[in-house]
Amino acid sequence: MRELYESLSRKEARMLHWSGAGVAAALWFSMAWRSAWPLVLVPMIGGSFLFLLRRNRRLDPLGHGDGDDDLF
Repeated sequence: MRELYESLSRKEARMLHWSGAGVAAALWFSMAWRSAWPLVLVPMIGGSFLFLLRRNRRLDPLGHGDGDDDLF
């Protein structure tokens, strides 16, 4: 998969990215058509994930732990 993505031109990679976003939006709205819970839960889950990700990067920006990694 990595070779395929690296072989794409810039325009093709952008088109692949936006088509994936369009498919995700279409699936989200089709699920929301049946029930309103996805309209509430998906943004809450995504927002909490982004919050935790940014907090983790702020606390440990380079991903270096305690220094005990040399045991592995």
